[in-house]
Amino acid sequence: MADILQADHAPANMRNAYLTLQQIYGEEAIPLILGTEMHGGKTDMVQIEVGKDQMMLCLTDSGANKTGTGNYHKVPEKYTSSAPFFVLGHEFGHIVAHPGKDSKYWIEGMKELPVEAYQKGRWLNAISDILVNWTVITGTTVLADNQRDAVKEQMLNGWRAGQFIRRCNTEKGFHAHRQLLEDGKLQDNRYQPKGGLVGQYDNGNPKDKYEPTAMTPFYQKYIGHGRGEQYYPPINYCVAKGMPDNWRRVKCLKDTDGLKKGKKYIVSGTKTYDNRENSEEFEPIKEYKIDGKWVSARLFESLCPQCGHKAITIWDNWWNYMPKEEREARVAAQGTWTYLLIQMFAFEWAMAYSSLIPLGNRKINREAGEAFLGMIADDMDAVMRGR
Repeated sequence: MADILQADHAPANMRNAYLTLQQIYGEEAIPLILGTEMHGGKTDMVQIEVGKDQMMLCLTDSGANKTGTGNYHKVPEKYTSSAPFFVLGHEFGHIVAHPGKDSKYWIEGMKELPVEAYQKGRWLNAISDILVNWTVITGTTVLADNQRDAVKEQMLNGWRAGQFIRRCNTEKGFHAHRQLLEDGKLQDNRYQPKGGLVGQYDNGNPKDKYEPTAMTPFYQKYIGHGRGEQYYPPINYCVAKGMPDNWRRVKCLKDTDGLKKGKKYIVSGTKTYDNRENSEEFEPIKEYKIDGKWVSARLFESLCPQCGHKAITIWDNWWNYMPKEEREARVAAQGTWTYLLIQMFAFEWAMAYSSLIPLGNRKINREAGEAFLGMIADDMDAVMRGR
């Protein structure tokens, strides 16, 4: 069972965002709890618990170490500052929007789903997430009209960041970052306490201040190379900004158009689903230009600009190529709700292009969202069939 910590173990920006959202949604009695496992956020309508993975998205500074920027690297500030608002806002959304505090809705709603009993909860939660995200990023349940526009912008940017920030979080990646730091090849972005040295902790071991104790704030243990996930902008942003090759490097997942599985390549161009080239926006990308050829982006795995290991986005996790046998094995192990999650991403972006974000030169309306679904349909079919 996960350890549960009080809010003061969370970073200041997360605590401040939480206090703001309590006021905005009129839910001052709902406390924030910090979980120590990698399980994302959740709520039981009485409290909000945020997992280690979500907490790390809020690590945007390195304490007294002013050369460090937390775990973020070249990610635009509008996304890093918005991350804690959406992380927390989504869970508030389950409370104030859908399904609210009506447990009867959950019970009766689950009964109506035509799937196995053990999957009903996951299916309804996926459906709920779509509705909650729309409610949160459109500011529908914000109490004060004069706060709605500011909240919408924060939530929208936080939602986009959550989907398209690249994350270096594998064991190989952690090990490589620790080694690169020891070798002096990376700028040290670990936490620094006031009056202490970079890499030390508040309330550290008196005999070795580089060793945390039970009194050390939990979030400090995950700031910096080798300690926590490191975050980078998506490939298309790096292409648009003309960043060096290491920021645009990918690995081929399947032989395609002369490009070989397992080989690493440099992306020189990108296309959105409506064929805009080299967009810097955090949004779905259809194709990469590699060695002069336009190829499906989902056939390539993005790599960490600093260590070269796997560093994919949440979108990649659900939409990248996976062999049919592997896809079917995952569904057999986890349930058919995983298909619904794949579709959820497409329908969420249809929602965004319909009401918040322009799809190229199209007007922001329902027709734009429907057009996007038509554009992405072939890829969605390929993802679900494992091809």
